[in-house]
Amino acid sequence: MNRKEFLRLSACAAAATAWKWDGIAATAGDEIVKHDAAPRNRRPYTGVDWANAFQIRTTTHGHCDNQKMLDAYLKRGFELLTISNYYPSAPRFPLKDVHEFDFRMKHDFPVMVKGKRTNGPFDWNAIVSEWKDELPEEQKKQLPFTRGKKLFKPLPPGILEAPNAEHHSFYDDDRKKSMRGLHICSPGSAFESGTFDKRNRFKTHSKGWCFGSGEPWRIAVDRMIAGLVDPLGGGVTINHPTWSKMDYDFPAKMLDHDSRVLGMEVINGKYFSEDYWDYTLKTGRQCYGFFVPDWSLWYGCNVLLVKERTVEACLRAYRQGNFYGALHGGGVKFTNISFDGRTIEATTDKPVKFELISAQGKVVEKTDTGLSFKVPASAKKHVYFRIKALATDNSGEILYSQPFMI
Repeated sequence: MNRKEFLRLSACAAAATAWKWDGIAATAGDEIVKHDAAPRNRRPYTGVDWANAFQIRTTTHGHCDNQKMLDAYLKRGFELLTISNYYPSAPRFPLKDVHEFDFRMKHDFPVMVKGKRTNGPFDWNAIVSEWKDELPEEQKKQLPFTRGKKLFKPLPPGILEAPNAEHHSFYDDDRKKSMRGLHICSPGSAFESGTFDKRNRFKTHSKGWCFGSGEPWRIAVDRMIAGLVDPLGGGVTINHPTWSKMDYDFPAKMLDHDSRVLGMEVINGKYFSEDYWDYTLKTGRQCYGFFVPDWSLWYGCNVLLVKERTVEACLRAYRQGNFYGALHGGGVKFTNISFDGRTIEATTDKPVKFELISAQGKVVEKTDTGLSFKVPASAKKHVYFRIKALATDNSGEILYSQPFMI
């Protein structure tokens, strides 16, 4: 099945029931990409018809292990699901076909084995049986592996899905240093890595099978990009810099590697990384901000601005930076954000405290339903502008625009 057919069948949950994606999953990421994509959009929202755009709530990094968690996302009004599974980092997609213990019996995608990328298929019952006598009793009782129950009920009509996974366990360029804290999501990519054996409970890692990527991060990012189901949509996100205790200069290296590395998580559950975001933006690099729940369920939301409710439109909105972030994703919302090169404007449907932020700090603070700012002749010193809007009611909502680069 080609990518265009995938997008057509993914346009609604009902259509997705007829799609089998084994062929894509087994090969996604085997191609190493050319770094010739268009630059990240330095003026997001250009051409967005705010009056007629659909505002689609979603996230680029949210885990979902059971129906209760899925119901929480649906209760928040999420209309696009890109569940970021890991162990293995294999997309849980489509959700109607997901079972407990998927990939614990076997899988076909490659794994790093003793430092070498090794093609499947992998029969984990046969592999683990070689050393099953070494396992603790708790693990022995789980052998042989079997496929579990279905985890999710059918999605409500109109809920969209796209593949995504959280990839981890990378090395630096020379494979000399483990980059344990670096986690990457790839919304819209069918790329898969790693194994089922979280925390080495079945000793597969001890025997040489890497439970994550096991490759230098640049190669892994290329594989994620090669696995994008739409070459013009989706991309790669840098996860939770604060939780990862990331070096402040590292996001710039990832952004410079390929423009389909879209940006970083600014909110990840209870972890806020605005300082990382502003540090990176001050270098003049466009860096989209992402706002995600991760495991928290209730904090972090990306709001996509699209002409139509399709997977393709949503993934391309991510690529173009045509979305804004929210702490909760409910209540107050942006009704316009624009920059024509001279004037920055924003409006909301309820009063907020606007903060216009640049490399010089807070440029404007104003409580209203609208903000208009004429960029001064000395704009270069500001490097970028972004808008933050804090709700004035008791909701605690905070909205974040994407940056405009000067």
